[in-house]
Amino acid sequence: MSEQVGGVVETLEDLDPRAVFSAHRDQVILAVRITPIFNTLDLSLVTAVVDAANQAGFALVREHSLRDEWLLCVFDAYDEHD
Repeated sequence: MSEQVGGVVETLEDLDPRAVFSAHRDQVILAVRITPIFNTLDLSLVTAVVDAANQAGFALVREHSLRDEWLLCVFDAYDEHD
């Protein structure tokens, strides 16, 4: 089992994809800010984080809202046998 990493992403500048989604990790857990704007959610930050994860070989496998402004995201590394 490899090291798990967790963190908080409030802005895209908070995310260093090479450090967070490193090849020696099997799983990454991040709390990503989702900002309510006029009774809708701005998911552009979540989209950018998921895109960065996909490019690094990780897939979003679970998500759960945390309070009203956070989305807890669990990313697993792609299985090499797929």
